[in-house]
Amino acid sequence: MNSIRKIFVSGHRNPDLDSLASSYALAELRRRQGLENVVAICPGVLSARGKYLFERFHMTPPDSRSDLYLRVRDVMEPELTVVSSGTTLLEAVKQLNQSGYPRLPVVGADGAFLGMLSPLTLLSHLLDIGHDLGFSLTGRLIHSSIDLITQVLKAEVLTGCDTEALQSFKVYVCAMGVDSFETHLPNGEDRDLALICGDRPEIHLRVLERRIRLLIVTGNRAPEPLIIQAARQNGVTILHTHFDSATAIRRLRFSVPVDEFTALLPQLTLHPKDRLRNNIRRIMNNPEDVIPVVEENGHYLGAILKQNLSEPPPYQMILVDHNEPEQSLPGIEEIPVIEVVDHHRIGMRPTTGPIKFTGDIVGSTCTLVAEMYRGTNTSLSPSMAGLLLGGLVSDTLNLKSPTTSDLDRDILAWLETISGVKAETLMSELLGIESLLSSKDPMAILDSDRKSYTNGKYHFALSQVEDTKLELLHQRQTELLEAMKKVRDAERLDFIGLMVTDVTREISELLVVGTEDIVLSLPYPKLSDCLYSLPGVLSRKKQLLPQILYITNPQ
Repeated sequence: MNSIRKIFVSGHRNPDLDSLASSYALAELRRRQGLENVVAICPGVLSARGKYLFERFHMTPPDSRSDLYLRVRDVMEPELTVVSSGTTLLEAVKQLNQSGYPRLPVVGADGAFLGMLSPLTLLSHLLDIGHDLGFSLTGRLIHSSIDLITQVLKAEVLTGCDTEALQSFKVYVCAMGVDSFETHLPNGEDRDLALICGDRPEIHLRVLERRIRLLIVTGNRAPEPLIIQAARQNGVTILHTHFDSATAIRRLRFSVPVDEFTALLPQLTLHPKDRLRNNIRRIMNNPEDVIPVVEENGHYLGAILKQNLSEPPPYQMILVDHNEPEQSLPGIEEIPVIEVVDHHRIGMRPTTGPIKFTGDIVGSTCTLVAEMYRGTNTSLSPSMAGLLLGGLVSDTLNLKSPTTSDLDRDILAWLETISGVKAETLMSELLGIESLLSSKDPMAILDSDRKSYTNGKYHFALSQVEDTKLELLHQRQTELLEAMKKVRDAERLDFIGLMVTDVTREISELLVVGTEDIVLSLPYPKLSDCLYSLPGVLSRKKQLLPQILYITNPQ
């Protein structure tokens, strides 16, 4: 279980094009460099622009995820030995002993989970402790079939009828004289009787006369041919086993099908989609070491082994375009981070060991990833170059953002050459895809590119959208403010801002909801209640965020 099944490459939640494209391209680069099971994911819903960019360059977008919490299915053992329905108890015990596990699941032919077999349940049932079933080691009643009895006794079927049917047998051993035979057996229940007898023709004849259901002949000598012929005529099944009578009666107890134990169901079962963290206490407090995992329809999937819960998680993370846990998907704290590629401030938690960290003062993470391709002489396809170009022009506002560096300009020209697409053309295409302010509900607008931050005692969030019609912000100001207040209260934020940027006019406007000490300290012209003008401000990271960080922690 401790092998690494996947390495997720993920940008920040509610990803922009830079985050999506850079994580996708980095996952491809790491695979080509020999890292196995590397998968890019989309942390949230793929935006219309993201969908367009991937379709534009004929690439399949990454699958979306809403969290990274470990689920029961992520740590369960799917290859645990199972005992199939209809298996004799003798064979089931062999499987249990050979498996090395303290108990095994019993599963029907259709995959249905029937229960768990363990030495404790086995002993309690065989001794009939607390069940009053009558199927104990000391009783004479067994519930089995001719076929299963044949398997356990390694017997030869000399005559037989209806051998597959399960029924209750009352087992008797004929060790008495022939005169005591009739008085030894019950009256009127001949089709429920199973008689164990050695080479005693006189007893065999009495069995035929009474048409007893089953005769088990033990020892090395089989019945006479005439007796076998008469048994066929009278509907008596005869089995011949080389075991002696004492051994036969012991083994006969284990011919019962394992699923006939009516109290196999355990106290605890888990669902594959259950969060592991929510069930750790239940698992560890349970006396059993093997906990079955069962779907809603009752199908068995695997088992949780307590011994595996102390092992490292089966997944690892590569963070792209962010490193602060508040900006990652929920559950990031459960998965080890092994690499970061980012162009923002460093706000990540300490790691337990050294990791690979690539960071630089550039305007786009796509610039850093593209430089990795170029620096390692790894070929870049026109489609991948186009994808990276889309992320780069989006995050640098086609090199107009103050975050733009010389490396961004150099990489942009390189990607234009490989992709055969002009940056200005691609930027124009992306801006024409959708207007969030005109087509989306307020919460979708806020979540389209929202990042959360912590600075000292303050917790805040900043969203940014690009739109060439700032008047739409004015028209929807009231409903946007209501949505922002809901987010503030739900996430207990001190401040939340929505920055709407008009790239063509190189101006932004900021809608804010927050504590008075923060709002009154904003160094921008006020247009109306909660709305500010930000002339020349295009970058959330380089221009707006530093102002908020200074206000919340002026030291």
